[in-house]
Amino acid sequence: MLDPNLPELKVMDYTACLQKVQAMDSRGDFSYKGIYKVLLVIFEWTDKFLQNKVLPNVEQIERDSSIDRDRTENYVIDLSYKQNPAIIKKLNVLEFHPNEPGDPENPKTYIKHNTVFARPTTSDGGTAFRYALGLNELSTSAIKGWFNEKRKYVGKEKMRKVIKAAVDANRLFDTYASTELGNLFQCPYDKTKVQKDATIVIHLKPILKQLVDDKILFFFRNDSASRPANKSVFLYNRPSEISDRYDAYVDYAKNTIYPALKNLGVMGEITEDSWNSPKNILTEIKGYMNESYGDQKTLMEECLVLNEIIEKDREKEEKQKRKQQIEDLMAFLAEAGRIVEVNLLRVSGEPLTDEFRAMLLSQPEVLYTEYADKRVFNEFILHKSCIPQAIESAKRTFQIKHSDLEIRVLNQMNVTLHLNDESPKRLLEEIEAQSLFQFLPFFTRLWRMIMGNMTVHKFEIPPIKARLQQQLAKDLASQKVKKISQEKEKLVKARLKEREEAEKDAERKSKQSHSQTNSSNNAQDDDEDSEPVKQGSPEEEKKWKESIESIVRILDEAWEFGVYPDREYVLSKLNGKFTEENLIFFLKKFGGKEIYSFPIRNQREKFPWPILISTGYLKRHGKKLFDKVSAESERQRNDKFPNQEKFDIAESQLDFLNRILPKLKP
Repeated sequence: MLDPNLPELKVMDYTACLQKVQAMDSRGDFSYKGIYKVLLVIFEWTDKFLQNKVLPNVEQIERDSSIDRDRTENYVIDLSYKQNPAIIKKLNVLEFHPNEPGDPENPKTYIKHNTVFARPTTSDGGTAFRYALGLNELSTSAIKGWFNEKRKYVGKEKMRKVIKAAVDANRLFDTYASTELGNLFQCPYDKTKVQKDATIVIHLKPILKQLVDDKILFFFRNDSASRPANKSVFLYNRPSEISDRYDAYVDYAKNTIYPALKNLGVMGEITEDSWNSPKNILTEIKGYMNESYGDQKTLMEECLVLNEIIEKDREKEEKQKRKQQIEDLMAFLAEAGRIVEVNLLRVSGEPLTDEFRAMLLSQPEVLYTEYADKRVFNEFILHKSCIPQAIESAKRTFQIKHSDLEIRVLNQMNVTLHLNDESPKRLLEEIEAQSLFQFLPFFTRLWRMIMGNMTVHKFEIPPIKARLQQQLAKDLASQKVKKISQEKEKLVKARLKEREEAEKDAERKSKQSHSQTNSSNNAQDDDEDSEPVKQGSPEEEKKWKESIESIVRILDEAWEFGVYPDREYVLSKLNGKFTEENLIFFLKKFGGKEIYSFPIRNQREKFPWPILISTGYLKRHGKKLFDKVSAESERQRNDKFPNQEKFDIAESQLDFLNRILPKLKP
């Protein structure tokens, strides 16, 4: 918002300015002849601004004052800039011309700049704030009209080319919306830096802020930028454009910056899949860059900021989507009027995921229970609002199909605790008593059938229900064991399939490599005498070897004591011998055959970095470690209340050991 106390808006007192201009007009050399009339014309227009929102430009002043163009321009420049404080205020306004023929990618073809002048009245208190504010509102409306009606996005491919050209020219700020809109305020009367800065402060900055508030522009800060022009980033607020810009940034990092760092030897090979979630890669690349990289470094900084923003937006959209899906399911359950089997519920045509299922069952409006017999295991859910209808449904099902399943499930849910009306409670008790008749002793049941008295007395109900509950507990336990066994079987099959595919892939790559080797045999003979990558002086090689041995010793000791060492652990034990960046570079270049790493899945907060382990330790204790983590994984799977962290650690180690141990030579 425009600050009313800006010094750039101050003007000379009204009475003093009249006296000053009259004196200038009356000078004997006639150099200011007619300037007083120019002032009066500007004042007349300013006085009517509240009614028509119009201030005069040079052409209008020339017509109304009957003074030639050159003298009119000289007078307004003198009154605006050469008096202290200014007698009149030079201001800027943008006008939208939708019917003009032009380029929809260039706002200048539809938005015209107009330089106007104001002489604040006595009621304005010596400031042009009111007029600048009104003109800014008009300019904002003009930009919004162009954005909504005429602007055309250049497209993803052109965006990539524009970004690449701008970064290569070290002018990334040229691609910002603020730069494009700022060019609209280029005023022919602004000759000095002070004058240009005044236009930015009075017009451009407040308008940009208003456009951000109106959701026309998207804004973020890049405080890491080395140049002020790159610290405040304004983009057009269209999600597809912002996403395309982010993709263009990643594309530049992948195809321009990364190959250069790889050629320097500071970065290793990166798989194509890793670029699908590139945050860690981008962070690593940025770590190798300093101010000498110019806008390439700025691009990486903005890319990481956009990555965080986009991820948060995606997470927010996903949460909103899940919330809507939960609401849709709750509405379905409320209308169902009966118990519903959880396995039959679908979201977008797919079965419920474990996470979504947990969210649904945590809703306070639903009741949930497990039910099993000797054949199947089922889970049921019921909306509390339709308990009376569910009881009626259970009654109909029992009478028509002689099935007591719904009655047992409702009883298991303790639905009577959530009923205020006694009528549904009595109905449930009646049909429950009828359904329990089949569980009476055979001769008792036979006698009552002969006598036509097919009822169960109240004192007989509790022992029957206790017996049924005991049987249900046994059936549930048995079915859960079967379910876990089936899940294990599926998991084993999936892993075997993955392993087979990995072996086929490795075999295919091996054949390709062998073919390439045969075709380039002569070239290899020439290269055999070339210097290896890691070769240095004897002193350097000795130092590298000692450093690797020291790191390996730290890792082995950590594993012996049950610690999962990562880069931060190693740094703490090296007592400042390496910085984090140097350690990463050193391990990538010299630790490839001596040290392996693997991530801990689903535990990013506790284990943010990959766990490190030495090749020697794997050769000595790999089999023992494999048996240990296999047992731990199995124990957590079978535990009624498994420890998620221990399970994730064990599974991550199993995946790693399954891949690595077969490759290690004894």
